[in-house]
Amino acid sequence: MVETFFNSILYVFLFLTLYLEVFFLITFFEERLKLGIISVRAKLSRYPSVTIIVPCWNEEKTVSKTVDSLLALHYPKDKLEIFIIDDGSTDRTWEVVQKFAKNTQVKLFRKENGGKHTAVNFGIENSTGELVGCLDADSFVDKDALHEIASAFNEDRQMMAATPMLVVHEPKTILQKMQKTEYHTGAFLKRMLSPLDAITVTPGPFSIFRREVFKKIGLYKKAHNTEDMEFALRMQANHMRIRNVHTAQVHTTTPGTLYTLYRQRLRWAYGIMKNTLDYRFMIFRSEYGILGTIALPLSFFGVFIFLYNFGFIVFHIARVIISKTVEISTVGLSFALPRADSFFFNTDFMSILSYVFLGLGLVIIWNGVKLAEGRFRPSSGIFYFIFLYGIVAPIWFTRAVVNVAISRGTSWR
Repeated sequence: MVETFFNSILYVFLFLTLYLEVFFLITFFEERLKLGIISVRAKLSRYPSVTIIVPCWNEEKTVSKTVDSLLALHYPKDKLEIFIIDDGSTDRTWEVVQKFAKNTQVKLFRKENGGKHTAVNFGIENSTGELVGCLDADSFVDKDALHEIASAFNEDRQMMAATPMLVVHEPKTILQKMQKTEYHTGAFLKRMLSPLDAITVTPGPFSIFRREVFKKIGLYKKAHNTEDMEFALRMQANHMRIRNVHTAQVHTTTPGTLYTLYRQRLRWAYGIMKNTLDYRFMIFRSEYGILGTIALPLSFFGVFIFLYNFGFIVFHIARVIISKTVEISTVGLSFALPRADSFFFNTDFMSILSYVFLGLGLVIIWNGVKLAEGRFRPSSGIFYFIFLYGIVAPIWFTRAVVNVAISRGTSWR
């Protein structure tokens, strides 16, 4: 009876996951012609002025390369200003950025440490651009990224914010290669959410806004150390359009060890849940469309669905191991060569549902890689993502749920 109850819950969760996969793939088929467009850089009819803010805290190793990538953008120099804001670094960050002091495009600022959101707000208040954006000091932009985003703003006057396609910069460790495929998959899903007005985060690496957004809804808040998600939800609550520009690529440095990955993802998972609770008035409200009916509920309940499925799988694996151990200790080892026989293929409903779920997941991964790289390239990262992500992710998801339950916050690092 108890097992039937838990199996029923799993059926519901698998069905919901399957529904979402089909939903995203249907959206993909509707959008596939736009995704197939190859960006060809052409002169814009109008180049809006842009301010890019680079908040820094102990980024001595990467900030120079970050600013160099901005200076190399294919965009009129007189239309682009770059603010480097040192948020009270304790390393050599301030010393490193002095190399840009004489560059007329670059302005250097130093302030007491107050958190990333205070550094970005300081930059916004001192900026002059029609478009204002942020670039994390561990990320690097493609040369055409700003051109692509400015073009999107010119084409859609109702668009209030643009997010780029994020890809992993030079993955070296197994975990970074796993994240590369994760980012490709995430890029695909974000691109599918874009035409549905259901984007829930404007990430730190190169999200760009019209200046009027800040005038209408205010500046960034601390927001559980995930200010980029809170700001996106605030925009959505005010019916401001956010679009994903997949032709604007930004390369970001990702954690290389399990501990640093855990710290980052704990902050993300905790922030997702807390911000969703803060904006719970939008959930299942028809006026917010797909955002309210799918994207936001998925942001919160997706964590519990993931953990339940993981626990269910671990329980059944443990039960099989115990059963086989008892069998071997009783009758000894016995071997049978596999045959091409339906006997060896599990045909119960849950297994078939799982096969379909896995198959559609592979299709999404395929299209994510193709969207990011132009064509599908098999890589070890795909293998690591499929077989490793489900093992490590429960670590931070479980801790995030506990932290939310006991109202214990997270730190940046």
